[in-house]
Amino acid sequence: MKKIFYILLLSLSFGLISCENSLDITPSYVLNEKSAVTNDVQARAVVNGVYKTMVESDHFSGRLYSSLASKSGFVRWSDGDYNMAYSEFNETTTNITGRWLDYYTTLNAANFAVANIDNLTESQIDLDNKSTLLAEAKCLRAFANMNLFWNYGHWWDTDDTNPNGILYRDQPITLGTVDGARLTVGESYQKIFDDLNYAIENLPSFTSNRYVSKEFAKVLKAKILLYRNGFNDGSSNLTEALALVNDVLDNAVSGFSMQPDLANVYEDSWDSQENLFSSYISDDADRINNISYFYSFSLIMSYSRRLPLLYGQEMDAGLTAGYDWFSEDPRWDIVTGTARAPISWDITERFTFTKVARKGQLGGLEASPVDLKFNTYFFRYPELYILKAELLARTGASITDAIAPINLMRSKRTNPILPSLNPQNQQELKDMIFKEYFLETFLENGSEFFASLRFKDASGLLWIESLKSGIQFDLNHLCYPIPNSEMQYNKSMVQNPGLE
Repeated sequence: MKKIFYILLLSLSFGLISCENSLDITPSYVLNEKSAVTNDVQARAVVNGVYKTMVESDHFSGRLYSSLASKSGFVRWSDGDYNMAYSEFNETTTNITGRWLDYYTTLNAANFAVANIDNLTESQIDLDNKSTLLAEAKCLRAFANMNLFWNYGHWWDTDDTNPNGILYRDQPITLGTVDGARLTVGESYQKIFDDLNYAIENLPSFTSNRYVSKEFAKVLKAKILLYRNGFNDGSSNLTEALALVNDVLDNAVSGFSMQPDLANVYEDSWDSQENLFSSYISDDADRINNISYFYSFSLIMSYSRRLPLLYGQEMDAGLTAGYDWFSEDPRWDIVTGTARAPISWDITERFTFTKVARKGQLGGLEASPVDLKFNTYFFRYPELYILKAELLARTGASITDAIAPINLMRSKRTNPILPSLNPQNQQELKDMIFKEYFLETFLENGSEFFASLRFKDASGLLWIESLKSGIQFDLNHLCYPIPNSEMQYNKSMVQNPGLE
């Protein structure tokens, strides 16, 4: 029997990955299993091809972050994610197989780039350029592997011998290499950190948010360390994470900084200086589908408030929880607004999170000039301050010192004016830090979901439990099951416990 799942993966990875030495031009360099990289132009092209797989997938963008928002309890846009009621033979959300497939498409592209660039000789490429391109490909591979781990593995476990790590591949998949066993949790982290450490050592500093940089590699490593250790209320490695965040904050790079006007941040989209890394879509690419589809269509059509409101409804933009916090925050009127319905026969407007939805598909096409700058904010500058506040709080700083980074961030805004925070005790401090993740980054990169797993409310419940009152929290269901299609054809694969 043909292994259809992997044939599809192969066709996606090697049939569609293509790009020249600029992300702005029409792709023409097509990769396949037999093609080889022989010079620096082709090396640049295969690395750009990794970015292209991410831009062509909504599983690195709105669909992923809406799933995490539903898991956290702030919205209920996906019952399967909200209830976390899925298993191998009951995939209650279509994300499970599609996300897995898309992550391995990116990993295939990254592995192709790493393997081919690594084989280049000094006569074919400048060695410094080789190290830089390898670092870029490895950073993207680490990013894809970490997304895979966060979705399908026991990333939270402190036991390095836990067998529920990632299915790690460091070579492009072929039909002869389908079988593969999972790494342990500790081995998974080590592989990811090996790539990030190489990136930190060899990537140049930030010059454009279209590409990963040394600073992004540092921030990503800091977040990974915080997510795992913070979940377990541990302090291991948090000093390292704090040092990484401080290093990015203290060593300013041109083009990456806070903008005083938050409205301009979202109006500028990927041109905002607050972006460290974002999902730039070139002018000649499809700016509506793929990475933009959830933001430009689904969010508006299915999960927003249709206007005029029905009796008893509120202008909550689809929030199930947190509206009472957000509606009182000065940022609310900037990040929300009305967008045109995304289908031609529906002339109604919806109230939604326009910071990512913008004017919607049709509204954007009808705007003058056309507005289709749908962006995924993988990391924005303000989150540095929130991360620093949390890391200070978790490493023994005083309440005053821990809240100071967030107050500094707030002071840099002129639109809107954000008042200083003044927590009186540890619980208020933690509540304020948790809410700041939600208020500043909601729907942008999943930070509010991971924060809901690290912070507890005044009653001692994790916020993910508190926000979803009545929904039983099962640790095993923090991750998805390995897709049935993978289980069927990869005889070495073992399913996540409790998700059989």
